[in-house]
Amino acid sequence: MKKKKILRLILISSFFLVALPEMSSAEHAALNIMKLYAADLKDMHALDPYLVSMLALNEVDHNRHTGEVRQFILWYFSKLNYSDHKGLTGTIYDYVIENGRERSTNSYDSVDGYAGIFLHLVHQYVLGTGDLDILRDNWSKIEDIVYLIPFLQDKDGLTKALLDTNAKYLMDNCESYGGVSAYIGLRTLLGKESSTYYEHVRNAIKKAVLAHLYEPRNGTFDWAVENDNKSPSNWKRFYPDAYAQLFPVYFDLLAGNPKLKQRLWKEFTKRYAAKVSGFPIEQRIFYEMTKRNMEGILRR
Repeated sequence: MKKKKILRLILISSFFLVALPEMSSAEHAALNIMKLYAADLKDMHALDPYLVSMLALNEVDHNRHTGEVRQFILWYFSKLNYSDHKGLTGTIYDYVIENGRERSTNSYDSVDGYAGIFLHLVHQYVLGTGDLDILRDNWSKIEDIVYLIPFLQDKDGLTKALLDTNAKYLMDNCESYGGVSAYIGLRTLLGKESSTYYEHVRNAIKKAVLAHLYEPRNGTFDWAVENDNKSPSNWKRFYPDAYAQLFPVYFDLLAGNPKLKQRLWKEFTKRYAAKVSGFPIEQRIFYEMTKRNMEGILRR
């Protein structure tokens, strides 16, 4: 996974590329968000919906370029698969821009993580702008996206990153938790009844993360588990081990354990706060958002 794999292979074969209508880069909603971070991005031709969602989330967090964020959200809705190469509805592929044309790679890095972070973005955008029309006009698509999360939820309560794998990641599960929380929040904003089903899904993810990924002996969360094989985290290794510890902090899975939440944050900042400028842009953004959340909590 791009949040999980230390070395990522990007395979873009012309056999799998599907040509879409030609589009000026100046008019492309995802590229318009990416241009705001052009100095930090190595490749302005690869459209990774997860990455762009994180960039857009940072804009919302700073109350900037909300018009561009709205256009990106609409672009994302327009690219949902019905259905994808695995038979899933509501997923989104990665895209590339080649010679002014947008092309699908017919692949994605994860399903649960993409869905979770996008739903979180939509919720934060609507909270910041009051734009309920975007919800009313696209509610069925929002429901298609959120349903991916319980569809990928295993018997232990954790979500699988992909349909055909048993790999379950701490970061993805926290994003799934955040995505379901966002969906519940969006229902409230629209005046809809509470959803017992999704409340159960959210609680099951939280319970599973704490039960199956937390290691009380060393006070950290395993960054992954696949079948019975766990991947313990080592604070000395930044990615994915240490970085993954930010996710239960940011998405508030530790609301019932503030001491653990503060301990994880303190340990991370002690080791890595001075190195933030060297993080990839999406990791830097996520660190800074977590920092603002923690500073707000500590000021209360």
